[in-house]
Amino acid sequence: MKKSLWIGIALLVAASGSAMAADAVRGKELHDKSCKGACHASRGNGNPDALYQRPNRKETLEKLKVQVSFCNQQVLKSEWFPEDEADVVAYLNATFYHFK
Repeated sequence: MKKSLWIGIALLVAASGSAMAADAVRGKELHDKSCKGACHASRGNGNPDALYQRPNRKETLEKLKVQVSFCNQQVLKSEWFPEDEADVVAYLNATFYHFK
């Protein structure tokens, strides 16, 4: 009985660790719903992706995280959880920035 309990706990911990990984696909959904039409289209001459392609865009992953958090809390007030912000950062990084 004790052995099966420990195996169950180990599986739960392993599953929760993998669940913490950022999900770029979900991040794209959140981004497209909240960011694309709300703010970015008006700033990119009709191209919502122009903001990510400009010469003076974010230079580090940390700065990108800060910007997404700022937009979430101050601009959009979308009430995303930290994991939602991480998903959006994962999408933006995979699509536009390619930070390591």
